[in-house]
Amino acid sequence: MMLTRVLRAPTVLGALVLFAVFLVLHLLGGRQYVGILSGTIATDRLGLFFGIAYALSWFAAVLLAPILLLAGVAEASLHGRRSVKRS
Repeated sequence: MMLTRVLRAPTVLGALVLFAVFLVLHLLGGRQYVGILSGTIATDRLGLFFGIAYALSWFAAVLLAPILLLAGVAEASLHGRRSVKRS
């Protein structure tokens, strides 16, 4: 019951979406296009877009998603304690 409450929290869902986007871009091979940002490889506009999208999703998955996950767990935990006290 606590797990379903945690998974329904909007911040936890946001963190899972950020991880999912990063995972999809990683599985599609986005890591190889990040070199375009430093100018080490030359490619077309699609490669540039893919490299930027991968880099942004990596930063979101590493920096933003853990914060959202912890906030969602804390929120669900506090909400669970409040509902128990009211009963």
